[in-house]
Amino acid sequence: MKKSRLVALLSALMILAAMVVVVGCGSSDDDSSSGGSGDFQSELITDGTLTVGSDIPYAPFEMGKAPDYTGFDIELVNDIAKRLDLDVKIQDTAFDTIFTDVAQGKFDMVASASTITPEREQVVNFSDPYYESEQALFVPPGSDITSVEDLAGKTVAAQDGTTGEAYANDETDAGQVRGFPTGAAAIASVVNGQADAGIVDAPVVEDAASKGQSGFEIATNIPTGEYYGFAFAKNTPELLKAVNGALADLIDDGTYEKLFRKYFNATPPKSITSGTAAEDTGTTDEG
Repeated sequence: MKKSRLVALLSALMILAAMVVVVGCGSSDDDSSSGGSGDFQSELITDGTLTVGSDIPYAPFEMGKAPDYTGFDIELVNDIAKRLDLDVKIQDTAFDTIFTDVAQGKFDMVASASTITPEREQVVNFSDPYYESEQALFVPPGSDITSVEDLAGKTVAAQDGTTGEAYANDETDAGQVRGFPTGAAAIASVVNGQADAGIVDAPVVEDAASKGQSGFEIATNIPTGEYYGFAFAKNTPELLKAVNGALADLIDDGTYEKLFRKYFNATPPKSITSGTAAEDTGTTDEG
């Protein structure tokens, strides 16, 4: 009798254990079937909100005043967030600390016309590229400086922490490279005679020229093979994947081209729309 009760008890325990396993497996399947759509939510600083660090102004990518920021980057971010069912919170921050800030969790991502570089990839992960850029060498009207070779011994302005500043330091014989907190300030330094020339991202200089800012002219553009990407902390891989997915969708459905034409009055390069830029930078391996 005791043996029968023991067998019955063991049988009941085995059935209960099997039920727990089945329920557990079912729960796991439910989580995985929700795809990546919910996985990134736990990586956000604030539930339901995409907190974005950006150095503003940097026309035409980021401009305006809080809370009504606009620009190519801002509109891309707003569209991405909408597709991910998120609100957007933009935090204006200095560019020279922007990557360490996002790496330390100050915001969820960086959208600030940021060039993807191996050095920066030691600190953050980048999205697939969304913009192909080069640098512009600009000078006062009538200057004898027409190329980077003419910068020997000259004072060259650039924005702090940018690839333009790195180029001026590493690829020219400038006598002094003066860093400024914004691209606009670097341009103003040339206009005001504080610098002999400047090197800043070409679209920023071209935007200033197209809006009638005087006192400088573009001597030449410098092909540097740069691509911009959104930056993320290393510990938010699901958010990176979600943003990459939304970015791919808005490229595929034509939204990207509409925004590109709006801000640059040109057709977007095939390197971005075809995805070859992502292959060139290796960002596809991350998400």
